[in-house]
Amino acid sequence: MTWHEAKAYAGSLSLDGKNDWRLPALAELESLLDRRKARSDGRAVMRGEVPFLDNRSYWSSTTFEADTKNAWIVMFDGDYVLSYYKSNSYHVRCVRS
Repeated sequence: MTWHEAKAYAGSLSLDGKNDWRLPALAELESLLDRRKARSDGRAVMRGEVPFLDNRSYWSSTTFEADTKNAWIVMFDGDYVLSYYKSNSYHVRCVRS
């Protein structure tokens, strides 16, 4: 989804009788990385206690201040935290308030 689609999706999501879903802030999404451990290429790994391990890239709700046409994503395939155009498509992981 694009960033705007992801925000709308999270805002309208009703799951398990809950409707207070949202996109995670960059700090929340980045906290899933374990920077104390590293893969063979030196990049951090996802925390072992995270029940949904994958290598996809996910939108955060955080807009890039230097260019508000961009938002931050976390790429779990290599510990990358980057900003990209909000019109790009990335995966969505919703959290509850």
